[in-house]
Amino acid sequence: MMTGKDDSIDVVKSHIEIRVKNKKILLVDDSLLTSRIVSEFLNDNGYDTETVTTGEEALQKVCNITIDLILMDIELAGEMDGIEAARRILKIMDIPVVFFTANISNEIINKIKELNAYGFVLKGTDREALLSTVEMALNLHEANLQTSMFGRIFENFANEIYIFCPESLKFTDVNCAASKSIGYTRKELSKMTFLDINPEFNMASLQIILNQVSSGGQQQVFFNSIHRRKDGSKYPVEINLQLLDYGRIKLFLALAVDLTERSAIKEQLDKNESILDTIINSAQDAIVMLDSKGDVTLWNRAAEQIFGYSREEILGKDLHRVIVSDVSIYRTYKKAFSHFKLARENNTKGKTIEVIAKHKDGGEINIEVSMSFLKIKDDLHVVGIVHDISKRKRAYEELENSHKQYLELAENAPIGILKCDEQGNIIYVNEKALEILGSPGIEETKKINILKFPPLMKYGLSKKLEECMRNNELGVYEMNYESKWGKRVCMRLHIKPLTEWNKVTGAQVIIDDITEKKYLEEELRCLSLIDYLTNVYNRRFFIQKLEEEIELVQRRISSTFCLVMLDVDHFKSINDRFGHSTGDLVLKNLAKTIKNRIRKTDCLARWGGEEFVILLQGTPVDKALILVEELQDSINKMGSTGVDMVTASFGVVEYCSGDTVDSLIQSADKLMYEAKTAGRNCIRSRS
Repeated sequence: MMTGKDDSIDVVKSHIEIRVKNKKILLVDDSLLTSRIVSEFLNDNGYDTETVTTGEEALQKVCNITIDLILMDIELAGEMDGIEAARRILKIMDIPVVFFTANISNEIINKIKELNAYGFVLKGTDREALLSTVEMALNLHEANLQTSMFGRIFENFANEIYIFCPESLKFTDVNCAASKSIGYTRKELSKMTFLDINPEFNMASLQIILNQVSSGGQQQVFFNSIHRRKDGSKYPVEINLQLLDYGRIKLFLALAVDLTERSAIKEQLDKNESILDTIINSAQDAIVMLDSKGDVTLWNRAAEQIFGYSREEILGKDLHRVIVSDVSIYRTYKKAFSHFKLARENNTKGKTIEVIAKHKDGGEINIEVSMSFLKIKDDLHVVGIVHDISKRKRAYEELENSHKQYLELAENAPIGILKCDEQGNIIYVNEKALEILGSPGIEETKKINILKFPPLMKYGLSKKLEECMRNNELGVYEMNYESKWGKRVCMRLHIKPLTEWNKVTGAQVIIDDITEKKYLEEELRCLSLIDYLTNVYNRRFFIQKLEEEIELVQRRISSTFCLVMLDVDHFKSINDRFGHSTGDLVLKNLAKTIKNRIRKTDCLARWGGEEFVILLQGTPVDKALILVEELQDSINKMGSTGVDMVTASFGVVEYCSGDTVDSLIQSADKLMYEAKTAGRNCIRSRS
């Protein structure tokens, strides 16, 4: 960035609360008395102090534990002095070093400067000065880290970023994406203004936009513009303009998004939409699309003719409420619609249903509907093709009455249905509901009051039902329930209040038995984690388990762990000589052999092909090697029909601070191949 280092630090400090307490300080001093006095003082002031007497010990200490600051004496016991110890430490990690010395010669001061150390403190100086120096070093180090981080974010941001002066409009900084997109170097841009790359604006028109932000009326302004590259070509952009206010220093920040690809996509989408609109409105059958709530989102011309409603009248309306006249039939439609959504996994292609709908003029029409699903922006939509079959249906007999039809539908429905009055007394229950609940009969079921039955109150259904009736709102509730008759079932309940003359008189409860569905979902989840051939965990699960174990060790919940990677030697030769079925049997036997030896808390997975990985929780490398040697012997003795002795090569690695999933896998893989190179049937390890 073009701003200075000190200015960046000031900006970072103004936005970040820097905490220095509870930091770990390493005091390196060969005077035990001085170490004891200084460490006690630092500990009394909230620091956690470790002490060593030599540079060699300091180097070893920072490799094993996290140190926030080093207080380093220059003249030390051992082969290296404090200057050399600090130099070696800073080569491997970024730790603030403050020298604690009695020697302040020019030579020493120059060496301290060369190391970019965070200053020095004279021995015997005022304790508060020592404390102040330590705190300032910690603050400055953390601020430097934040400045570096913000700089990386600025440089690596994918979109163009321009920072320019409000008065002169000259650029003070741009990021890499801006320079690359616009074609000018940063040096060239530093001599240019915002107007130089925005030919659509002049000073007056741009000032209108700038004033919206600089006046404080808006925190940010979005507007479209055209950027002109160095080669003269232009491209559309969307600009987000903000004001950076640092007291006496104010700068404009412009984030520009290249709209070239977006414009091309929009043009193609408009073209496709036009073609689709022509096709839809040329169809002879009604094409209707509903969102997940049953509201209309698409209505073609044929639908206007069949139902009598214009597109403007119907869009956004609940289709079932509009085209269904009777409230009880409406509930059935809504129930069927919900059930259809739940059963969407079934193949619905080519299947049709016949229903009676209401025309705008109040007359009834017979229609034939086929439905399918469409997912738009994670929202499930239903597309229905509606064919008017009124003429054909007029040949059929009129239904005796809509209520009888509803009862027949309810009795034969593949889902449970029951009704209760306002007090919670059951007044109707169908056979499917009895089957789901394991009830011996209707009369036994009617003895239960839904609002007062203790088990239902315990599971929360009573409260949910009472809320739905009180607020006259639809409700959906799931529960894993053991019925009065001892049947365990997982149910999804759809609650619909019943009304007469705008007064709630009870509720209808639709019961879906989702026990098998939940079981299959759990079984599918388990299958997604297991290797089908060897019946051990797969790569995906192992990576997840390894990530969790790393987190446990980092949080000090677990002490350590080892990762073992093994590969069956000459496995291709086994497949070539004996066939893949024999090769598969070898892998199965190997997996079984390992599973029988490791603990239940350990994790075995098939990494791929003939490679396996083992996670040994709480196991240091020395104990892991003992186990691996036993596994090696067991595999050598493993019986596999027709196959000579099976051997494997092993790579064993123990977790070290800073390791990641990738670094552990790479280390184990490298060690395993070293074992293969060493002649196979070997073990190589890293502690």
